[in-house]
Amino acid sequence: IATTDLHDKCTIDHSGTSAAAPLAAGMIALVLEANPNITWRDVQHLIVCTAQFTPLIENKSWKRNAAGLMYNSRFGFGLMKADLLVKAALKWVNTADCTVFWP
Repeated sequence: IATTDLHDKCTIDHSGTSAAAPLAAGMIALVLEANPNITWRDVQHLIVCTAQFTPLIENKSWKRNAAGLMYNSRFGFGLMKADLLVKAALKWVNTADCTVFWP
């Protein structure tokens, strides 16, 4: 990703979580703009349900979890795609309330 750098310069070497976090935050902002009733739990579900693992399938460590979803210790559930997130958010029915019991 091309971005600003120190001393009034630019860099094209911006990568990793430093680049991924603002991109993910931007996609989540689009989700919340599309459906302001989305909760933090809904955001988690939307990310998991719309993640695309097929572009990363060459990595052989993909596994299927108990819910039947593919996951990877390196890539999580896969790539986030803004268009899929927003389309799903527009039709999303909020998840049920969650109660946490603590001993």
